[in-house]
Amino acid sequence: MKKPMSACTGREIMAEIMGHSRIEADAHEILKNCTCIPCMMPFVTSQFLRRAKGDRPRVIPERSKNLAFIGQFCELPNDVVFTVEYSVRSAQTAVYSLLRLHRTPPPVYKGHYDPRVLLECFLALHDKNG
Repeated sequence: MKKPMSACTGREIMAEIMGHSRIEADAHEILKNCTCIPCMMPFVTSQFLRRAKGDRPRVIPERSKNLAFIGQFCELPNDVVFTVEYSVRSAQTAVYSLLRLHRTPPPVYKGHYDPRVLLECFLALHDKNG
């Protein structure tokens, strides 16, 4: 397309995607039978902005007895947002705490300390064939 994606119709967006995917043979039929509704998500990358301690609420706010925050915008120590695990871990933390269960969510995987992962990263970064 010769215009910004934000100015495109759903049909134009689908045509662009099919062009990048090299789908030409059935493009006309696909465009005739598909629905593509564009939507803007201006805050979708807000999870990755720099932040300071206290920017996000704790899963269980201080002195809370029946309120919890779950999902991508609560604070979980040593975890990374934008994963299903983050959302699940925050929900588990909330349920376990509010119901006073003596359980904890599974620990966060620390792959950056795994020598095998480090070796794979090193080899990928120094690949002379790629």
